[in-house]
Amino acid sequence: MKIATLLLAVTILVAPTTLFSNPPQKDVPAEVTAAQNALKGAYNDLQHAGGDWGGHRVSAMQHIQEALTELNEAEKWAREHHDIK
Repeated sequence: MKIATLLLAVTILVAPTTLFSNPPQKDVPAEVTAAQNALKGAYNDLQHAGGDWGGHRVSAMQHIQEALTELNEAEKWAREHHDIK
């Protein structure tokens, strides 16, 4: 009898936290927005830095654009999968 009572108590306490998923966030997390802004700032800085730097400056700018594209795709995915509204 004690085991059955214990199992019932555990089920009542654990079920609400495991059966129901967390509600979606209302918007993109502030950290993601901050990262996007930092990437845009870095891109702008590199754009105005001048010089070729052996093609590495332009390559870095392309990588930043790719990172921004990935973040946009991540946001799109999160909206489609109801992780954010």
